Amino acid sequence: MGDLIRRVKDVIHKERLIEPGDRVLLGVSGGVDSTTLLSVLREISREISFTLALAHVNHLLRGRESERDEGFVKGLADLLSLPCYVKRVNVRDEARRVGKSLQHAGRDVRYSFFDAIADEHNFNKIAIAHNLDDQVETFLLRITKGTGIRGLSSIPMRRGRIIRPFLTTTRAAIEAYAQDHKVPFVEDSSNAKIVYERNFVRREILPLMERLNPAVRDKIFSLLQDLTVINRAIDRRVDTFLRKELRRDGEDVSIKIEALTALDEETRYRAFVRLLQMVEPGFIPLREHIRLTEKVLCGARPNLSGTLPHGVRVKKVYDRFSFTKKTPPTPIKEVFPVTVGENRLDSLDLILSIVEMEVPPGKLSLERKTVFFDRDKASDLSVRTFMEGDRFVPLGMDRFVKLKDFFISRKIPREMRRSIPLLLSGKEIVWVIGHRLDERHKVTADTTQVLKVTATISGP
Repeated sequence: MGDLIRRVKDVIHKERLIEPGDRVLLGVSGGVDSTTLLSVLREISREISFTLALAHVNHLLRGRESERDEGFVKGLADLLSLPCYVKRVNVRDEARRVGKSLQHAGRDVRYSFFDAIADEHNFNKIAIAHNLDDQVETFLLRITKGTGIRGLSSIPMRRGRIIRPFLTTTRAAIEAYAQDHKVPFVEDSSNAKIVYERNFVRREILPLMERLNPAVRDKIFSLLQDLTVINRAIDRRVDTFLRKELRRDGEDVSIKIEALTALDEETRYRAFVRLLQMVEPGFIPLREHIRLTEKVLCGARPNLSGTLPHGVRVKKVYDRFSFTKKTPPTPIKEVFPVTVGENRLDSLDLILSIVEMEVPPGKLSLERKTVFFDRDKASDLSVRTFMEGDRFVPLGMDRFVKLKDFFISRKIPREMRRSIPLLLSGKEIVWVIGHRLDERHKVTADTTQVLKVTATISGP
């Protein structure tokens, strides 16, 4: 079975999985796949010259059999004079703790251990014995679970320092090599139990499919390769889109709505997933999360929002679509009297400085944070925030405008409107602070006394 070594060697060279001088940590369960990969890599290391070590995780799931597997791997390492690193974890307890299946919890434990050992002992490659049959079984399982096209890609031959030299090799070829070369291994009795999904696919579904086409594994593998090419092309499109359109504001991210709606559905789906994960790393959005996001994006109203898990919110605010974990500001309904001098309004993070002065010569400058208005028209000054029904006469106009309509015309997000302070004289709005003076209170040729008001943000 020199053919297997030659094929694996060709894969290693083509994909540059292992280079001379590499330090390779091999995950070994004790089963035929991993012990055969160990045998093949030892043969190849005579030509490429790299360091090899073993890592094993005892999941403590099968009693004496788990102990047997651990002892077997340690004995194999001793026989071959190779370093061996072992971790014992009660995966059943871990699965309960993190709320995952036994399979997923076990996988996470293994990869976490392999990474930790690689970091501690300077291994730059971690070899895993996944084979072509694993790819086919994963494909069929994902179809039954209803994954979209994005979930139907090949298991990567290489991801970071993880390498899979057996990925194009069938399990039959591995078992034949093991038999011919008398490779020692142990059998996992759970592999015979069809109560496990993967075993059911392996022992019940695939044999039936092979009755229709004996080459079904190769056909599925070819389809996976085609789907991988398509998925990579879509992912590149998402990369290009985000580089061009993404805008960051602290931890928040946003995109122009026009740009999002111009995307095809699949590209937009993946862009949403990426954006959500930027705001909440590790968040794996489900279909209903993306449906809610689409609903907010495509809603007819200019200001909409929706709440997702982990405190993530999606917001449509006029021409932009945002992803945030910030909570909306709490409306402040209190009324704060103010007088000439410095007024600190801590609840509004605002300092309002009011100065009496005679009408200065020349034209008064109107800055965003400073206004001048007629002192004689002002009485009982106070500050509060927006209330339903508020209206004023914006400077330069001759009619009343609803404050809500004014905010809309300036595209001020709805959740921010009730945090914008208003300066009042009695019940009349004198100044929408930071935005517009009221026409009725402006300085005119008849004005004899002026109030100069300066607003400063006092918060962090």
